[in-house]
Amino acid sequence: MKFAVSLGMERFSPETSMTAVMDNLLQLAKIADAGGFEAIWTPEHHTIECTISPNPFQILTWLSQHTSRIRLGTATLAAAYWNPIRLAGEAALCDHLTNGRLEFGIARGAYQYEFDRMAPGVQQQE
Repeated sequence: MKFAVSLGMERFSPETSMTAVMDNLLQLAKIADAGGFEAIWTPEHHTIECTISPNPFQILTWLSQHTSRIRLGTATLAAAYWNPIRLAGEAALCDHLTNGRLEFGIARGAYQYEFDRMAPGVQQQE
């Protein structure tokens, strides 16, 4: 059996500093790596008050510098927000920078209000 964990950069209070959010994420990633988890998955979200995660590739590349073996996954990238060629290039570079540890997850997206801001005119349900 394999275990994975979904970790994001959640900030539930404006009083919480970004440094504290990053420190918490890094500590949890290190624990998961040392504890034998198979993968860390981090989401793409835009304009959500408590989640600071506009580009999982950046977060995963950063985490790769502080972990040694755990797989690093996008959970998930919202396909409608990306040009396919740019997305392929970003994924390839992230995989290279993480020494081949990228797990690539892609989906249609979750919330209409994100679509309204990121891909105006596109319906989340299409």
